[in-house]
Amino acid sequence: MKASLFLIIFLLSTNSFAFTLNIVTEQFPTYQYLDENGKLVGPSVDKVTAVLAHADVPYQLNVEPWHVAYNAVTRNPETCIFSIGRNNEREDKFNWVFPVGRFTSSFYALKSRHLKLSVLEDALKYRTAVIRNNFSHQYLKENGFTEQEQLVVISSFSKVLEILETRKNQLDLVVLGDSQVQDASKSNKLMQHLEPVLKLDHFDDQLYFACNKSVPEYITDKLMNSFEQLSLLNR
Repeated sequence: MKASLFLIIFLLSTNSFAFTLNIVTEQFPTYQYLDENGKLVGPSVDKVTAVLAHADVPYQLNVEPWHVAYNAVTRNPETCIFSIGRNNEREDKFNWVFPVGRFTSSFYALKSRHLKLSVLEDALKYRTAVIRNNFSHQYLKENGFTEQEQLVVISSFSKVLEILETRKNQLDLVVLGDSQVQDASKSNKLMQHLEPVLKLDHFDDQLYFACNKSVPEYITDKLMNSFEQLSLLNR
């Protein structure tokens, strides 16, 4: 009897330590990005890794284009993602574990187009590029924009530059994170020809660390508790 009990405890503890959390993210300056040595850095990375270390949760981290990372956390068990915005379409798909920062997004247009937008509905007259399954893609669909009429769906931020160079006469607007544009403008002259014409608002502007609902509750609880404890220490 004692031997059986010992075996059960051993197996439970072994399974606990054997768990490795799979984490995916994208390059999203200035929140997380690859430095000149190919290392993922940024304030979101610092926060996430600090929480994981405090919680003593083993993990592996992969950097992918956004649509690949988003598909991974949607489909794969034991997977989490950051930095992800929270909206109606995503709310019930994930466990929202802790916030990692705040963000803003805007419609951008080439300065040479002299476009002026006052309200979101003004953009319904134009063709707008959005990154597939990005927060802005889903937000605009919730607000009456369709892929048949107004939206041009692209796979990644790098494709924005390509589409502006090759199809600028077929495209009026692009929705991007403001921090991404500011960062890219430092090294890319084409980005310097863009100007913000309307900020997206009226939504939760927090970015989160979120997990597939199959991630064990004891793992997400450990992460939540560690985040709260570190937040108290840093006050």
